[in-house]
Amino acid sequence: MKKTLLALAIASISASAFAVDTSSQNSRNEDMFAFDPMHKDQFSVSGSVGVGGYYDTGSKAFYDDWATGLTLAVNYRNNRIVGYFETDLMLNYSTDPDAKPASSTDKNSGPATDVDKAWLGFDTGFGIASFGWENDTALDAIDGAGDNTYEFGASAGDASDAFNVIKFQGATNGFAYGVSYFETEDFHTSKLVVEQSVIKKVENQKGVNGYVGIEQEIFNVYAGYETRDSDYDVYTVTGNVKLGELKLGANFWIEETDNGSSATDLTNTGYYVSAGYAVSEDLTLAAGYAGNTEEVGKTDTDYSYVNVAAMYTLAKNMDMGIDVRQDLDAGGADEETYVFAAGYYYF
Repeated sequence: MKKTLLALAIASISASAFAVDTSSQNSRNEDMFAFDPMHKDQFSVSGSVGVGGYYDTGSKAFYDDWATGLTLAVNYRNNRIVGYFETDLMLNYSTDPDAKPASSTDKNSGPATDVDKAWLGFDTGFGIASFGWENDTALDAIDGAGDNTYEFGASAGDASDAFNVIKFQGATNGFAYGVSYFETEDFHTSKLVVEQSVIKKVENQKGVNGYVGIEQEIFNVYAGYETRDSDYDVYTVTGNVKLGELKLGANFWIEETDNGSSATDLTNTGYYVSAGYAVSEDLTLAAGYAGNTEEVGKTDTDYSYVNVAAMYTLAKNMDMGIDVRQDLDAGGADEETYVFAAGYYYF
């Protein structure tokens, strides 16, 4: 899923397990490096099960792309030692695999599994320092802060889930910060892989990213940066503000790819603005607008779209939503309509 809705929701449910106490008492904790014998109370399990999928007028196919199935997460805390493991057991499908693959990795319909996150960390009192075989990078926490919709919001094309992630992330006194080193693949150089029934050569990229921000009750604003050894750089500013039942947000970004020649170097400059309104405790309506320009050499290509969404809470641990996107300018291609709908039960 493009916005990993399941991961976001489960992370919210599990947040209390990783709450960082930045009080002076915590900072003076004499048992900072204490490690108790392992027992069941140090573990908690959360997850979700749901059904969802996409449709677009270009392919005229219904497809899943990691929206339907079961996600399980295990939290661990032993004093200041923390850990997290998350796995997906999904049922990817497509009514027309030739027109639209079942997922980003599989062309044909069928079950799929994936370890989404696996990391261990240390709670310093001002943030969590962690190492993960696979984990979100630091910038992934804030790159979409301006998106109030359900699925089709736009943000910088930074690394999200990555491998061998070394990260420090936290917040204190209204100031947020994060930094991480990562690799884009689970192998160290290059490798031939099969994606959507096609053999491709994939290069592992190494990079660092991070952000700083201000978090207040009414507004949040962040600035972030990412660079990779493939001569790819991202600059982004995101934020949101809450005015009663109305929430406004914006994401701005510049992506620069150095391809070794001024004729082929790529610059992508874009923005996304959105608004969400809580009609009631259970129903939120939202809308967004995205625009970006891709510059290759001296050629500029413009893209834009709008999306509208509705999110409804059925019960304390059940929700559903729908998001509809309409292309306004597809850079010379046909303007298409995209629909995403899903419903989930969380435990």
